[in-house]
Amino acid sequence: MNQGSHCSISRGGSSSSSAKAEEVRKPQVGLRDIWSAYEEWSSYAVGVPLKLENTKSIDTTQHYVPSLSAIQIFTNKPFVGGSSSRSFGTDCHLYFEYNETMSFGDRPPLTIKVDELAKKHHGLNSLTSSDLSQSSWFSVAWSPVYPIPEVRNVKALSVSFLTYHLLTPLFPETVDQETNVVLPAFGVVTSKLPGEVWIMPETSDQEKINMHEESASSWLGTLKFSHSDFDLFMAEKSNDLPATP
Repeated sequence: MNQGSHCSISRGGSSSSSAKAEEVRKPQVGLRDIWSAYEEWSSYAVGVPLKLENTKSIDTTQHYVPSLSAIQIFTNKPFVGGSSSRSFGTDCHLYFEYNETMSFGDRPPLTIKVDELAKKHHGLNSLTSSDLSQSSWFSVAWSPVYPIPEVRNVKALSVSFLTYHLLTPLFPETVDQETNVVLPAFGVVTSKLPGEVWIMPETSDQEKINMHEESASSWLGTLKFSHSDFDLFMAEKSNDLPATP
């Protein structure tokens, strides 16, 4: 899902006009800034324009609401007040993890859930990328809510998505202080077989979908993390396969 596959983050903090123009090394992004990038989508959903060829070429915009599907935050140093004492090396200490199991219809939007979790785990808002191990990540579930104009009985519009993002963005050697930071999705998983709405014939779209799914699976396997939504989506797609004679 193009518009939901990454978020653009403005790094927080005030600065003078001269500081805005200077280049800084080793910039950092606060987790609070990441969640702020989802505020508008959490409140109003994000629209994805689609062309439905099988319905007299109707143009519609399907809207999706993001929710927090899973997250693991590893810090470079043991963090006071962390929810886990597990360590995976001298610079990889598990501070917090969460694995959503609530049904999609009952889930709060991403920013509301993060605010709820941050009441007990303050690092969700106070930690920055410089505090984190490169193993830190989160997954967003994108649930369809409504198309405009309304289109009925189009199976592909009911597809949900999982996107996977690292919490430690890679920066160039130098970067302007006002530069937005993008967290691209390194993994994407669909809840059903996408169909022609999402896959353009005679393109590499299906290969890209397979590659992103394999990337998510490999990441979860490396971390030995049993992601509930991932398992659910894979089971749903298995049931979606056509029956063999």
